[in-house]
Amino acid sequence: MVRITNSILAGLSGNLGDLIFYKVGGVTYARRKPGKQSKSTKARTSERKRNSQSVSTQTQKFLKNITHILRFGYQNHENGASRPYHAAVSYTMKNSFKFEGTSASKVLDISLVKVSRGSLLGPQYPTVERVPEGIKFNWTDNSWQAAAKPTDNVFVFLLSAEENGTGSEWEFLGNTRNKESHTIQPYGKASKWHAWIAFSQENVWTKKRDLSDSVYLGIV
Repeated sequence: MVRITNSILAGLSGNLGDLIFYKVGGVTYARRKPGKQSKSTKARTSERKRNSQSVSTQTQKFLKNITHILRFGYQNHENGASRPYHAAVSYTMKNSFKFEGTSASKVLDISLVKVSRGSLLGPQYPTVERVPEGIKFNWTDNSWQAAAKPTDNVFVFLLSAEENGTGSEWEFLGNTRNKESHTIQPYGKASKWHAWIAFSQENVWTKKRDLSDSVYLGIV
């Protein structure tokens, strides 16, 4: 990937020969088109490469439906043309897979997926449960440990656990850390949900929010 600084090229977008131009944050970048593979080349693709391609495909398929969540959870992981989504893809491919049985192939382990990442102190003793009002997240107040504050907001996320489910519910700025609980009422049709919890804190210098690593709480 090349950053375009020439004033003439800076206005380009689209294709030019084997280069693709695109803009991110007002800056124009260029990358080379991936080369096409013949059927014979694909047939010779090593098992290692096929497994790597499978990991990439599984990652993209899962994360593409929660890009809005990742924009919040990875908001401090932008770097040039690399967006929060790209940071989430990179982390997931490296850290969220397990081997399938005794084979060399890998499958995505949702419990290892992080919907937010950061250095802020996370929730202490978090749990999730169903209550008459909806789905309740609980934790123990750990304010004033490290940089944690009572005013930190909880970030909760629910993802449908139904077969082929893509529904989700979330609260970016829920109750504060010192409240020790937050209840969300899902409007989706799913009867089972994967649940994650994290905390965020306003950063007065960057005007963004500092996040903690999310914690996966299982299916509720």
